[in-house]
Amino acid sequence: MINSFKLTTNNFGMKMKVYLFQIDDILIDTGPCSQGKEVRSILKEHPIKRVVHTHHHEDHTGNSPWVENHLKIPQWIHPLGVKLCEESTKLPFYRAAIWNNRKAFHPLALEGPYIETTSHRLKVVHTPGHAEDHIVLMDEKNGLCFTGDLYLHHHPTSNFSFESVPEIIRSLDKTLAHRFQDIYCSHRGYIEDGRKLLEQKREYLLRLQEKVTTRFQEGKSIRRIRKELFPKNKMFQYASFFENSPIHTVKSIITDVNEKG
Repeated sequence: MINSFKLTTNNFGMKMKVYLFQIDDILIDTGPCSQGKEVRSILKEHPIKRVVHTHHHEDHTGNSPWVENHLKIPQWIHPLGVKLCEESTKLPFYRAAIWNNRKAFHPLALEGPYIETTSHRLKVVHTPGHAEDHIVLMDEKNGLCFTGDLYLHHHPTSNFSFESVPEIIRSLDKTLAHRFQDIYCSHRGYIEDGRKLLEQKREYLLRLQEKVTTRFQEGKSIRRIRKELFPKNKMFQYASFFENSPIHTVKSIITDVNEKG
């Protein structure tokens, strides 16, 4: 049994969606604290006995302290996310306005390669790039992948300062090495044959990486490369005070080039 729950918030003139997924008795993520009322209704109306987080970001763990204090059911996250969850968040203004800060909670570290439910066997695949503790959950038997924030869009034009495009490419490679067709995306919901979109994102990012690398090797600066490839800013980049910006896309690729020597 798989259920999808859509949460919608409207800030800075933009509608932003977050999806939670129920797999038998497991809830994937708990959504942002700003949608706490809706999430508590979901938890009260459905037989949730466990929570698995795709990563520690506030729009995925915002209601986890409430779950810990009131439901007292086990919650898991990748080992790299445990300490990050044990501290309250101190978010930049725009993220706090959209999602609200999250209080500390105490998840367990995921152990072992699989999570078993009544009707699904989910393989835990570590997929950093968007966050160091990010995972996807793979059900190869049923051809499904719960992608967290790995997909989002197949043609991204900017990134957060904490993201790495080359690491995202490697995580896409790792994910696409498995057998699946449909995806469940944390901000786009269920996407039939979503594998094709992950493949498109991978090809797009590979081409972008090549363009940035070529220009960098020609001696062009980060700002010059950004101006050539992404000449216009978008509304969310202004709203985020450029924590989300094409400059971070370019920087992450050049950083990876330098690290490889």
